Amino acid sequence: MTNREAVRRAERLGLSAWIVQASAVGGDSSERIEIKCVGFGKLELPLGEGDTWEEAFTRATKLIFSA
Repeated sequence: MTNREAVRRAERLGLSAWIVQASAVGGDSSERIEIKCVGFGKLELPLGEGDTWEEAFTRATKLIFSA
């Protein structure tokens, strides 16, 4: 799924989709990873996070529909 498709899919659910870049902490590592987030973007409150958009949407929908 592309970033554009993720944003459109999130909008249909009334949510936002965004990417956060994180850096590894500790050691000599300067590795940066991208985490895909689905949730309330203006509040920076992700309902689902993952390495892929599918993983992020799966986690978000489980949280929404199991509540």
